[in-house]
Order: sequence, then C-alpha cells, then structure tokens
Amino acid sequence: MIRPARLSDGAQAISVLRQSITELCVDDHRGDPDILENWLSNKTVSTFEAWLTNDAIRVRVAELDGEIIGVASANTSGEVLLNYVSPRARFSGVSSALLARLETELFDTGLSQLSLWSTQTAHRFYRSKGWVDEGDAVTEDGTVSYPMRKPAPE
Repeated sequence: MIRPARLSDGAQAISVLRQSITELCVDDHRGDPDILENWLSNKTVSTFEAWLTNDAIRVRVAELDGEIIGVASANTSGEVLLNYVSPRARFSGVSSALLARLETELFDTGLSQLSLWSTQTAHRFYRSKGWVDEGDAVTEDGTVSYPMRKPAPE
C-alpha cells in the first residue's frame, strides 16, 4: 500500500532511507565513510518531520503488513527528491510503484515535465521508466549524479 507519509512514520522511514543508501548504493559511495556520512547526514527524523510540514514537498511511503518498506518524495515544482526501498524489498516493484504514484500526482497538477538527479545505482532503473538524461553527469561530494527529465504523457 502506498500512502502519504505521517509524522509517526519518521523512525521507520529514516531507517529505510539509511539502510537503502548504506546497503544498496555501494556503487555510489564505494564504502567511503566520508561520502556515506555526508549522504546520511540529513537522513534524520527531524529532517523527515520538516519535509512533512513543508507544503511544497510530498512524501509517500510504501507499507507492507504495517512496516514501511519504501520512501519517496517530490516537490511541487516537479523534482523527484527521493526514491528508496528497504533492502529486503529490492526488485519487488515497490520503487516502481512509488515513482508511478509521484509521477501521476505531479502530472495531474498540470506539470509538463518532471526532473530528478539519479544515482549511478538507480540510473538504469529510471531510464527503464521513461526518464531521459538531460545533460552530463555531475560529480559532487564524491558521488556521480545524472540529471534526468520525463515529459508528461500525451
């Protein structure tokens, strides 16, 4: 089940984000503790709560048997900010479902295009979902990100 996140989801949602980055994004952080610490530094319950109280950010969670197994967010201008799944939910369709929900919600507001910055780990996934590269990859804080966009369906 995908639903809007609630303040009470904070601890579980942050745990999913941190586990996903640590365990599934190894190609990006390469086990470098400095890169990992920088990436995880804002993945806190207080930051999660700030996202939920910001009217310009939508946060969605995927829940299975009362446990959060995925977290995604986007801002109202059409940028997907997060899309992470629990390591145990990898390749189960959770990330695809979260992305599809955000895309539908954002395109339903009349946006003509969405954007995101993909990790190396997720780049192929996003391309398989109809996202296209928009410019050269950028290296920042030791990781490579790919600017991507997706036009509204016709």
